[in-house]
Parts: sequence; C-alpha cells; structure tokens
Amino acid sequence: MKQLKNKVALITDASRGIGKAIALRFAKLGADILVNYHSDKAAAEDVVSQIENYGVKAVALKADISKTNEINEMFASAMSVFGKIDIVVVNAGLELTGVPVTDYSEDQFDRLFNTNTKGAFFTMQAAARQIADNGRIIYISFSTTGLPNPGYALHGGSKIAPLYLVQVMAKELGKKGITVNAILPTATEGAGIHTRVKVDAPIRQMIPNFYPMGRMGTPEDVANVAEFFAGELASFVSGQQLLVSGGASA
Repeated sequence: MKQLKNKVALITDASRGIGKAIALRFAKLGADILVNYHSDKAAAEDVVSQIENYGVKAVALKADISKTNEINEMFASAMSVFGKIDIVVVNAGLELTGVPVTDYSEDQFDRLFNTNTKGAFFTMQAAARQIADNGRIIYISFSTTGLPNPGYALHGGSKIAPLYLVQVMAKELGKKGITVNAILPTATEGAGIHTRVKVDAPIRQMIPNFYPMGRMGTPEDVANVAEFFAGELASFVSGQQLLVSGGASA
C-alpha cells in the first residue's frame, strides 16, 4: 500500500546513510522526494535516480544547513517545484567523537553547533512555516543525548537543544494537526562515522556486551521508525523521542 502517495517529503542530507535510507523508503511508499545535499552532487543525483525507479518524482537540492539563507532558499525551491511540503526530515548533522572536554577547540565547537544546533533549529523553523496542515516533522538526533559518554561532549551536546525544540513545536503546531517527533539512533553501521566499519574496529568488539541483539543499528532500522512517524498510524503521536538501539541503553 502506498501510504504516502501524493505526499512531498524534504529530507536533509539525503544523499547518504540514514537520510538516503529514509528517502528511498518514503519513495517506495509513494512520496515525491526533495533530496538535500551539501557537496556530493553525484551521490545526490544517484539517489534521485533510485527514487525515480519507484515511479515518483525527485529533485536534488544543494544547501549548507549551517547557513540560514541557504535553508530558506531550499524551502523556497521545494515549494516552487512541488507547491507543498508534507513531511520534513531534519537529518543533516556532523559527528565528532573521542574528544575529551579538555581538548576540543572553539573551531570544532562552532562547526558542530552551527550545523547540529543552529542548522536544526532553523530547518525546523522553516518547516513550521511551510509545512502543510497535518504534516510531519521528524528530527534525527542521537542516542547518547540520553546517556552522556566520554568523548561525546560536543556531538551529544549539540543534539540536545533541538530535542527541546521538538517538544515546543509539538505544542505550537498541534492545532494544525502537525506532529513533531525525534528519532534517536544508536551507532549505525553504514552511516556517519560508522559508514565503513572495519572488521577489527573497536565498536565490533563491544557488540556482544553492549548490544543485546548482537549487532549495530542500520539505516533501515531508522527508516522503519521514520515510516511510522510519517504515516497515519502516528497521527496522534507528537513531541516524542524514540530510541532505536536494539535494547542498548544508549
């Protein structure tokens, strides 16, 4: 069943990893897709081609999410192309792990907070202004926002503020039937810093003790939850954070 037929979804950083998996899933469900990318045009166009194989429309939109003018231009372009936006997935983000509090630099702070915090805030603001009534806004956060770990001060810290915004927006937009929710994936194989995890990588040694299901998460695991939040089954679910960790605490 094409449960997202006639819907239009804008997904940030959709040329790879989690964003790509969600874009392909929504396309399979019948939605037209706006594929945002930052620099890799070839990868974005490849995703567009894969999406079109599902018989729906897709457009690649370049925008640096750390810059508010580019966010606004992206939404304006999306409205110009499709005339409406029903679903926005706020996925774009940067990762920096393994850096103790005593060692991170001002430049590293600015890079992460400009994209992960400022970028997410203004993408969600633009979504709130442009999204159709009964729309869906989905923020992709990270599991360590719920359980701080050494070396994750900047990454986890930069992802916490948008979680508060999710709850505020759920209250402000609820009268329009718009839901706003967050997905908190665990370390995800095939995405971010775990795009290519070597056989002898430290995280693989942790799997037996840390992950009850004996494996890391995958982009498809996150897409499963995004499918739920985007559909009618979640029409009365808003302001929530769903941990996708296979039973791991973070």
